[in-house]
Amino acid sequence: MVSSRYSGADRGLPATRVTVARRLTRGIFTGYRSTHGIVAIDDIPWITFALTLGMVAIHLASPVITPLSYTVLAPWMHAGFNHLWQNLLVFVLLGAWIERRVGWVTFLFFAVMVPYLALYLPVMFEYGGLSRGASGLTMALTGYVIPVLLVVLAGQIESLELDARGMAIGLGTLLVLSYFTADVWVTIQRFAGLEPRPDGVAVSVHLTGIILGVLWFGWRVLRHGLAEA
Repeated sequence: MVSSRYSGADRGLPATRVTVARRLTRGIFTGYRSTHGIVAIDDIPWITFALTLGMVAIHLASPVITPLSYTVLAPWMHAGFNHLWQNLLVFVLLGAWIERRVGWVTFLFFAVMVPYLALYLPVMFEYGGLSRGASGLTMALTGYVIPVLLVVLAGQIESLELDARGMAIGLGTLLVLSYFTADVWVTIQRFAGLEPRPDGVAVSVHLTGIILGVLWFGWRVLRHGLAEA
């Protein structure tokens, strides 16, 4: 029997909504997998680490760009160290959390498939040119995270968690959400021609990644519901 403290009865809220808010908030920081404070093997984002090391290794090896090497390695090749670390910073932070949230098998499929789609769809449908790097992947992770954080923030507001910890989590969620949303908005403006496109930035790849990330979130909502999306 769940007490009224946790059911939302003392706030006049449906228990299911409070449960979703609590599970989503916990998932932001724990990835749903740790139990009793013990870090298990499943808590370690192995795929994120492996792909990160792979991108670093490819950058250090600096393979000659040929039709074959580009086709196979383009999502993992970067045009200089700045390009590499900017992508890795976002990928490690978001990738590690998302991998723990959805599981390593699901994340592996997404992280390997999406960067190729983000790079090649603009070329196939002639709304972008050839490019390289993991920007499509990082923007896809961003496109997935934004609706997740919106659901989290809405749940926190609705559950009226006004204690110090709840307010800190809510403020942190809002700041992260604002940053990623601004990044997406800039990408949309650049693609639409409302903002200048910086040299060397594959805007079409960025936008494609964002769309793929949002679609992935929608698919997971249909499969698993909001709490597990």
